[in-house]
Amino acid sequence: MRGLREYVSAWGADNVVRFPRSRWMREFAAPARTYPDVDLLPVDMSAVFTAFLTGRYELFALVDLQRGRAGTIQVLVVGAVPADPEATLFCVDTATGRVLMFGVRDGTLELVNATFKALSEFLFHFALFVDQDTGRAGRARRAAVLRATLTEIDPAAFADPESWWSVTFMQLEYRIP
Repeated sequence: MRGLREYVSAWGADNVVRFPRSRWMREFAAPARTYPDVDLLPVDMSAVFTAFLTGRYELFALVDLQRGRAGTIQVLVVGAVPADPEATLFCVDTATGRVLMFGVRDGTLELVNATFKALSEFLFHFALFVDQDTGRAGRARRAAVLRATLTEIDPAAFADPESWWSVTFMQLEYRIP
């Protein structure tokens, strides 16, 4: 188990935000094992994640998403896609602990990670990857190694070739001929 210092070291002391982990674990049905080991998230993670929200939803807002015949899913907003923080949010399903990408404009939901803990681990490893980046040379090879590591943590995140993480890594692993 990784400690608070390791996350702060990877994400930066001025680049973290606390979330109410203990309270959420008491109030929501998601199993305790689905939560990160620490109550921190990065504020800004390059092109993959941001906690800077600019749309109608606030960070850590509790949102009821109507899913037609499937009923209502209650989610917690934990971040957004940096390229479009008003339109694409990362949300934790309060019943299961899954992380879903919510398309605000069209109401779509897509699996990002099987658990909130897996998202935290992905962002931790991604921060180390970014910190060690020395440019285009070697990036594709390093990205392939990172993908293998992350696939061991959460195979579901890469099960769909069109998923958030699959597309992200396709771009990182792209090699110019």
